[in-house]
Amino acid sequence: MTEESSQSAMAKSQNKHNRLTGTACPLHEDLPDLIESGEIDASQDIKTRGKRLVEEFGWEKDDATKIWCFGPENTGPNMVVDITKGVQYMNEIKESMVSSFQNTAKQGVLCE
Repeated sequence: MTEESSQSAMAKSQNKHNRLTGTACPLHEDLPDLIESGEIDASQDIKTRGKRLVEEFGWEKDDATKIWCFGPENTGPNMVVDITKGVQYMNEIKESMVSSFQNTAKQGVLCE
């Protein structure tokens, strides 16, 4: 992928009161290599990892500290980042989002 997706995916809650949208965008060309080599990973201190992402890759500070997971298997070069601002109860859905992302990242988006 070379640019941010032109379309966003949207899902509604069962009661139709909440919507969740998401887009995909590429990581800086050097970042996946650092993730795969283990220089940047999920077990690092959030502030240390966030500072590096801000300084070396131009991420926003708030976004760099809200990485939910890497994938597949929490070590791969894909990630889910919560970039919402002022939205309540995002942690309520975090576990479900991470689980779904891990499953998709492991199997590949074009499988089955």
